[in-house]
Amino acid sequence: MAREARLRSRLLLYPLNATFFWERLISDEGIVSIRVLSAVAFWSILIAAEAILFVLFRLLIGFIPIVILLWAYTRGARSGVKRAAASGTLGQLARPRTVIKWDEIASAKVKKGSLEVVTSRRKQKFVIPKASRDNAVSFLSGKLGPKLTVAS
Repeated sequence: MAREARLRSRLLLYPLNATFFWERLISDEGIVSIRVLSAVAFWSILIAAEAILFVLFRLLIGFIPIVILLWAYTRGARSGVKRAAASGTLGQLARPRTVIKWDEIASAKVKKGSLEVVTSRRKQKFVIPKASRDNAVSFLSGKLGPKLTVAS
């Protein structure tokens, strides 16, 4: 139990805004985006579920119930990503991921719960949840130093 607490204290992960397709985290290596569901899988599941319902029930039910099915499907993948993040095995996940490394970040700005990151290639905006905002900002200031601007 104590070993697990020490491991978690060394492995700092803070969640950022998650989308339907991506789970985003702040980690020691940078800002990590892990794909939870691909667009191809989304449309495949949507079309297959609609086709099965039509064949079985001669029913075209529309988009909302299928989205509920997709949400339930992604919940399993999303909880797998969160378990891997909590246990320190994030790097072992066999999911497509992108990482914005700390040295690639030219500047970053935190303003009212949003994080704007500028790299040489693009500018991205993330939302930091209220529950972890203070800890995430102090972690970011430690990693980015003078590249980070915090506005009220």
